[in-house]
Amino acid sequence: MMQGKNHWVLFFCMLMLMVMPGCTRDALPQNPTAAFLDEAWVAYKGVFIKPEGYVWDQARREVTSEGQSYALLRAVWMEDRATFDLVFNWTEAHLARPDGLYSWQWTPDDGGRVIDANTATDADQDITFALILASRAFQEPAYLERARTLLTAIRLHTGIMLPAGWIPGAGNWAVAERIINFSYFTFYAYPAFASVDPNGEWLGVRERAYDLLSQFLSTPGVLLPADFAVIDEAGAFMPVAGKGKLSDSFSFDAMRIYWRVALDCLLNHHLRACSDPSRTRNIVDILARDGTIYSRYSVTSKKESNDTSVSFLGSLMPSLGLAYPQIAKALVDKELSPEKLRPIIRNPDRYYDNNWTWFGLAAWSGFITSKISAKSEP
Repeated sequence: MMQGKNHWVLFFCMLMLMVMPGCTRDALPQNPTAAFLDEAWVAYKGVFIKPEGYVWDQARREVTSEGQSYALLRAVWMEDRATFDLVFNWTEAHLARPDGLYSWQWTPDDGGRVIDANTATDADQDITFALILASRAFQEPAYLERARTLLTAIRLHTGIMLPAGWIPGAGNWAVAERIINFSYFTFYAYPAFASVDPNGEWLGVRERAYDLLSQFLSTPGVLLPADFAVIDEAGAFMPVAGKGKLSDSFSFDAMRIYWRVALDCLLNHHLRACSDPSRTRNIVDILARDGTIYSRYSVTSKKESNDTSVSFLGSLMPSLGLAYPQIAKALVDKELSPEKLRPIIRNPDRYYDNNWTWFGLAAWSGFITSKISAKSEP
C-alpha cells in the first residue's frame, strides 16, 4: 500500500490548491453511482446475507448487531422489503434481549448461539432508524411500534447523565464507567426519534452530542476524534486507558463520525451539522501530508499504522463532498469508482469496506436524500 506514495502526495497538493480562496465550490454532484449502488447491493446480498437472514462477516467469523443494522438501512434505502423482512425477523428471533435491546455478537457454531449478550448502541439506534424509515416506506405500523420500544430501552439501559441532560452510552455495559463512543451518536436519526418518542429529549441529545464532539476537538493538540472516551459527571473527558481493549485512537470506529454528521446536514439541514463540527479540514491536511488515510492515528494525528482501508474514504466522502467537493470527486474517481470497487463487492473478506464504501457513495451522490423513505422528518 506504500507504493506510489510520492505520487499521492503530489496529487493531494494539487487538490489543496483547488480549495484555496477564490476556487469555485461546486454543488453536490449529480447521482452518477445509482446503478453501481444497486449492483453492489445485489452482490452484498449474495455474498454476505445468508438465507436465514444473518449477515456473516467471514474475516472475523462473527455475526453482529452492527451487521444487521447495516443490512436493514441498506435494504430500506434500496426499497427491498423482502430482504428487510428477512434480516429483521432473524434479528428479532436471535438477538433481541428481554429489555428490548439487541445482543451484539452471535455465532452460527453449535447450532447458533449468542456469544456476547451485551449491547452496542450504534447498532440499536441504526436498527431503530431503519424501522422508522421502513414503517413509512412499506406502510407497516408494527415496525414503528418496535422502534418505539427500542427508543425507550435505549434511554433506560444505556443513558448516561450529564449536567445538561442524558446521552447514549456505548452500550448497557458502558453506563457504570461512563464510556461513550463518538461514532455511536446517530445525529441524523434524532429528529425522527423525537417524533416517535417525544419524552426522550432526542433533539437535546443531538445538541449535547455535538457539544461533546466540539469540546473534545477543542482540546489543545487534538485534531481527530477518538474511538472511545470516558466522560465524568461534570462533563469532562477522562482517559479511556485501562478500560480493557477500548481504543483511544482514531480508527475504524471514529472514522464513521464524519458520515453521521454529514448525513444530518444532508437529511435535516441542521446548522451545526452543516458547519463541519467534525473538522474535515484536519482530514484534508492529513491527506495532503500522508497521501492517503491510514487506518489508525493518535488523536493528535500521529500515524499509528501502515495499513489502509477504503472504508475510511467511503465514510469521509459525504463530509468531503460538503466542504471540499473537488477533493471528494477526485477521490471517488481514483479510489471509489465502480472499476475499483467491483472486485471488493464480491470479496467475502471485505465486509466493512463493502458497507462503508456503499454508505459513503450513497450519501455523497445524493442517492440517500433522493429516497422519500429516507427522510428523517415525519
